[in-house]
Amino acid sequence: MANDRAKRAAELAEEARERAEEAYEAAHAAVEDGLDEAHRYLKRQWRERPVAVAATAVGVGLLVGLLLGSRR
Repeated sequence: MANDRAKRAAELAEEARERAEEAYEAAHAAVEDGLDEAHRYLKRQWRERPVAVAATAVGVGLLVGLLLGSRR
């Protein structure tokens, strides 16, 4: 009886591990696709509006710097 339960628990754990691995792989692929798309978008924007992109990057950098620098 206890041996059957241990086998069943091991099977369930293996199934859960496989499902988690599949979910991780799917999420990893989605993130890679999203990053590729973001990279293509930013490259296109840089070609079309370099001044606007540079100004936005400076503004974001300034905000992040102010937020991180204001820690007391």
